[in-house]
Amino acid sequence: MGERKAPLPSEDHVFPATWYAVCFSSQLGRQKPLAARVAGRDLVLFRDSSGNVRALSRYCTHRGADLALGRVNEGRLACAYHGWQFDGDGRCACIPAHPDRPIPDFAHNRAYPACDHGGLVWVYLGPEAMPQVPQLFPELTTGAYRLVPYQDVWQAHLTRVVESVLDVAHLAFVHRKTIGRRTPAAIPRVSFDVDHGDRIRIQNGGGVLEYWFPQMWILRPAERQGGFINFVTFTPVDAETTLILGYAGRSFARSIPGMDAVFRRYSLRVLREDQQVVESQQPRPIPEALRMEAHVPADAPQVRFRQRWYRFLTGDEPRVTVNPSV
Repeated sequence: MGERKAPLPSEDHVFPATWYAVCFSSQLGRQKPLAARVAGRDLVLFRDSSGNVRALSRYCTHRGADLALGRVNEGRLACAYHGWQFDGDGRCACIPAHPDRPIPDFAHNRAYPACDHGGLVWVYLGPEAMPQVPQLFPELTTGAYRLVPYQDVWQAHLTRVVESVLDVAHLAFVHRKTIGRRTPAAIPRVSFDVDHGDRIRIQNGGGVLEYWFPQMWILRPAERQGGFINFVTFTPVDAETTLILGYAGRSFARSIPGMDAVFRRYSLRVLREDQQVVESQQPRPIPEALRMEAHVPADAPQVRFRQRWYRFLTGDEPRVTVNPSV
């Protein structure tokens, strides 16, 4: 038999090139940088002298040291190894060993657009040099809700994680002790609508689930303003890992001591009920065609998501590819 060729990057290593959340704004201070990984890209985040978020490639251009081990000095990121300093645009501004010599072009680092928005830090991986800030659900920015942050990391492909929040048929089984306690197993009809595949809106009992392709989802009450909401955004760390950042929001009992902890614990409990099941799914991403898994009418929102994902895979939309060897 001939020697097997190394596998090429496959579709499970391809993700939309867009804005992805990497942490909550409160987690990124003024003095200490923060490491992050998005779609296989190792990044370092810090705040410049104006407090704006900056994102660079994580490893120093000099000897490859981890810049997240460094410190922020007057708005510049200083490497812990030899003190090289980088501005927010990636430009190397200082080489302490040779302060009077011109700085060579190879010393400069790569920068990525980044911003604070809705209490989250976002990094942009797309082709635009100055993209508009990501569009968010209004509940995250109006101040009408007390937003309690929570987060988790799943060993699952982004597509499987997204499908878990579009699946109404699993509630009576996976969440039978929490949000699915009064949910019947039988689903005569799923009420939902789709806006060109980029937005999927599902009516489920007293709640409305709304998904924005590729990385945002919210649950809100169907009949009235206020009450309780749940928001999550999904970030592909790599082909096998997804970061989930969420808010449990409420317009009531905003100042009662201990309520934030109660809502955070409950939201994480519900999230982790899904985790074990989603992490078990094979193949790791959704299959390459609809015919490769069985579908029933209750799966209709997921089918529409798959159609949108396949359109992304086969079209010319901006994309980022994770190196399979990383």
